[in-house]
Amino acid sequence: MSRMAAFTAALTLLTNCAAPDTTQGTGKLSDMFATPDWAKFSNSKPTAQRAITPDDLVSADGRCAGTPDVVTAQATPEGGNGAETRNDAQASGLPVVQGGIALAMTECQVVQRTGFPDRVDIGAEGTTRITTVTVTHGSSPGLYRFRSGRLVSIERVDVPAPAKPAKSTKAKKSQAAPIRGTQQ
Repeated sequence: MSRMAAFTAALTLLTNCAAPDTTQGTGKLSDMFATPDWAKFSNSKPTAQRAITPDDLVSADGRCAGTPDVVTAQATPEGGNGAETRNDAQASGLPVVQGGIALAMTECQVVQRTGFPDRVDIGAEGTTRITTVTVTHGSSPGLYRFRSGRLVSIERVDVPAPAKPAKSTKAKKSQAAPIRGTQQ
């Protein structure tokens, strides 16, 4: 009988756990299988995005339109001081932002995350601005396509392999031991 009593107690416990909560209202069994509010489809429209300003657009040389050119003074090998434009992630004049890249970002937001682009193509389809930015370095290389200043597609690009260090061509001298002949 003890096995039957244990089985009955376990069955009663499981039945009570699966029973609907009758203290919360209707107490219908169908409420137990209802989809929670957080999992229901929402047919709401996406939130409105702010308008694109000229400061959000990249110029043909890869810099954001609202930022000044960044020039650094470096000493030349001859000893004079020469001004040289930087060609790195900071050349856009904007601080590099760590983070991902998402569709609908502005041109300058993408350039902030990828660094200075290798190539920028700006065109138009009617009155719509079409921009293509190519980046082959950094953590997010790719071909970024924009329409009206917003990112609409990202494509993979072939990144050149890093240059291998040249091997040393020093002549290796043979350390062969001299052969000794036997004397008789």
